[in-house]
Order: sequence, then structure tokens, then C-alpha cells
Amino acid sequence: MKETMTYRIGSMLCNKEAFLSFKNLTGLMFDVSFIQSAKVEKDLDMKGKAWLVYSWDIEIDEHIKVDDVIEITSIPTQIKRFYAYRNFLVKKDGKEIARACAKLILFDRLKGKLIPIDENIQKAYGEEKLIYAGKDFKRPSDFDNSKQIIIRKADFDENGHVNNGIYFDFLKEIENIREDRISYIKIIYKNEIKDQKEISLSYKNSENEVEFSIDSDNTNHSYGVIRYV
Repeated sequence: MKETMTYRIGSMLCNKEAFLSFKNLTGLMFDVSFIQSAKVEKDLDMKGKAWLVYSWDIEIDEHIKVDDVIEITSIPTQIKRFYAYRNFLVKKDGKEIARACAKLILFDRLKGKLIPIDENIQKAYGEEKLIYAGKDFKRPSDFDNSKQIIIRKADFDENGHVNNGIYFDFLKEIENIREDRISYIKIIYKNEIKDQKEISLSYKNSENEVEFSIDSDNTNHSYGVIRYV
């Protein structure tokens, strides 16, 4: 089952260079998937359950600017016990300009933990061919730079943890980062930011790549890699 929505990009969704930010790009992707999920799950018992993103792989061929009109298609591809995989395709003027693979988990809000995805949910979503699988990446062990970032109350969502989209805002603190130069980004969410007052953003720059890790005390919350054109 596929779901497609069309969006005209307003300036409120763009960064200071007038390009659609990664936080808002993923927000639009999830907007399509929420509409899709409402249709698929209307006859399922999803009370107290929520889909959370475990990882993003996003590949960009052409960056999206203010006033661009784009189509975003959400494609649930497969479910493997605890994980649901979803592809997103972005088109402008009929041309594919970006693709993403999101890996999702099903979270039980009452129990406060992830739960296996049952057969009824699997059957309702069905299975589509995986178009884009993303890339493997292991957390790096050493970094050149580190910054402390204060967590704000506004960063939290209805699940009681820092919203996954806010992590893209954290990455803007990396020295000389330019979203309009990014051709690929992978971010893996390991542990929620819930009670922490601040986190440490560590990163290592090379000519065409930035590896990063978001931590507090002895807990890794997220890590990943950014690659430039």
C-alpha cells in the first residue's frame, strides 16, 4: 500500500539558506505516513501503542527550496518481529530527487518498552518491494570536537522524550555544517533523552564526511554520519 501527498514548501519550513530543513523534511515524510497509518490501522487495536523511529537513512540528489512543490510517497515495505521498514520517495516535477528508509519500532506507552509487531498489523500493512535499504554504519570510537547542548522543555513530545526531529537541530551545532550541501545522512536512535538536562554532541570532521554521537554520562542516545556532495 502506498500513500502520496503533495506539498508546497513554505518559508516557515526552511532554514536560513531558504532550503527545506532535514527536521521538516522528515516531518513531512511522517505526515504522509500518519495519514497512511490512520487508514491501515482503523480496524486494529492500537490503543496505548505508538510507532517510534529507530533510524533514518536519507539520500538527497537535489535539495528542496522555498516554493518548490513536491510529492512524497510513503511505502511500508516489510516487518520483522520488532522492526517495521518504510521507504519514502520524494519527487519534484515528476523527477525523483530524494529517498529515505525509516526503521520503526512499536512502543507500548503503558509498559514503557518496545513490543513485537503482531500478525494482524503485518497483514494490514502488507509488504512492498524494498526500494532503498540505506547503508550500514558503526558508531565511531573517537572524535575531534565536543559541545554541550542544554535540553529545553519545548524539545519533548507527547511520548515524554525529546522528539526525534530535534536531533537534526542538535546537528546544526556542528562547526561549518551546511544542510544544503548534504547528500546523505544516517541517524540511529539508541536511547531516549528523557530526564537529562543536557547532552554532549561529539563529532569528527573530514573533507566530505562528519561522524557524530549524542551522549549523556555513560549513555549513548544517538549516532550517525553526514556526507557531503
